Amino acid sequence: MTGYLRGIILALSCLVWGLVGSPSALAQVPFNSGSTGVLGALNPTSNTAIALPPDGVLNYTTVNIPAGVTLTFTPNVSNTSAALLASGDVTIAGTVSVNGFDGVPQSSTGPTLNVGALGGPGGFSGGNGGQRGTNDSGTTGQGPGGGPGCASSTCNNAPQGHGTYGADLSFVSLVPLFGGSGGGGTRANSTSGQTIAGGSGGGGGGAIVIASSTQITINGAVTANGGKGGMLGANCSFNTVAGSGSGGAIRLVAPQILGAGALQATPGIQPSCFYNLSNSGRIRVEANTLSFTGTSTPGLSPGAPTGVTAASVPPLISAPSLRIASIAGVAMPPVPIGAATTPDVTLPVGTGSLVPVVLTASNIPVPTLFTVQVHLPTTSSPMVTVTSGASSGSFASSTATANVTLTPSQVSVLIVYANFNIPPTIARLFPLIDGEEVDHVMMAVGLGETSSTSLVTKHGKKVDLDQLSREDQLRVATAFEALQHAEN
Repeated sequence: MTGYLRGIILALSCLVWGLVGSPSALAQVPFNSGSTGVLGALNPTSNTAIALPPDGVLNYTTVNIPAGVTLTFTPNVSNTSAALLASGDVTIAGTVSVNGFDGVPQSSTGPTLNVGALGGPGGFSGGNGGQRGTNDSGTTGQGPGGGPGCASSTCNNAPQGHGTYGADLSFVSLVPLFGGSGGGGTRANSTSGQTIAGGSGGGGGGAIVIASSTQITINGAVTANGGKGGMLGANCSFNTVAGSGSGGAIRLVAPQILGAGALQATPGIQPSCFYNLSNSGRIRVEANTLSFTGTSTPGLSPGAPTGVTAASVPPLISAPSLRIASIAGVAMPPVPIGAATTPDVTLPVGTGSLVPVVLTASNIPVPTLFTVQVHLPTTSSPMVTVTSGASSGSFASSTATANVTLTPSQVSVLIVYANFNIPPTIARLFPLIDGEEVDHVMMAVGLGETSSTSLVTKHGKKVDLDQLSREDQLRVATAFEALQHAEN
């Protein structure tokens, strides 16, 4: 008797859309920054602000920032990070800055609402202060590590009011590249005859990748510092202060990196205010020969040169995927048709009714249990659900097997789906869904539907990845990257 089976690939292709660009592979020898050189040489003689193009990528032949000159960037509409690429040498004797901006102090005059300060390119804005004439709390700073708004006139005794970078300390690759988070705003005050607008939070430090096909020399400074929270007075212990933005991210990539300058990705520090290490950003230095003897705050993470993306914010590289690999030892076609009239797999004569279905997954925690649903579309028989054994292997590549009973001489339709929980330390990196944290990721496909990846809360609130805003897509990319590092 010959059995027929239709399988469905669950290629969860809902990657994070809107993250511009695509990876550009780099050969190890010779190293290639990916710069096209279309903009020629960059050699400003005075302080210069360069408007970032839509993808954030600037392609030069050489870059020379003289002593006494500061290079900054005007953010694009999408607020991408900055990518400064050169086919030749990069020499920084002056300053390259993607710092966040300072918040506005609380006030009884001027605007009724102090808006949160902007982050540097690729960084996130601070929270608004409470509106004058109310007793409203300040709002939370933006970004995956945004500092909560303060319900009092000061955040200095509430360290959670300050923004944090928004990724676990294991995240050192800076792929995807993103900046720091904003600090929270302070409460307004309308009591005792006072009508005071709350102070606004500082913006998070931005993010920048600087890459050269030859060498990078830094005797000046590259800074991605967070902005200070709006502060009334000069002493945090006795005056009101909003939350400061966290440090951002700096990534340097070249065959050789040298110099005795400074790399900084620090929070917006006010005198006497409370901070902790999580307020700092990330610094990554990739070189075959690392001769840099300057300072790095926080400490740098060294590595060999790896691929530089064509855009400053690369696409998600660690999205989960799942597919049916084989049924009863018969390999699935690369692209299953999924039509009941044209089975994707014909089982050999003599195959028993209980057959193994092998599933392969990537970028899914191990162990994970998968659910296989078996439908008989040409009969009235009820659906049968089978749970696979626990997956084995690694986060990047794992397998699992489900033993499924199939009816001889009948076309069967298989649907596979999975849920995996998100650790609390990673959950906070995902965007909130109607104010609730993500609890688990669901991958599913229905009959006649395309596959999807969704974020789900404990109370069942759900959103598909492709329905998220650009900012939230960036958060998801960051969260999956952090999950990958946590699992490895």
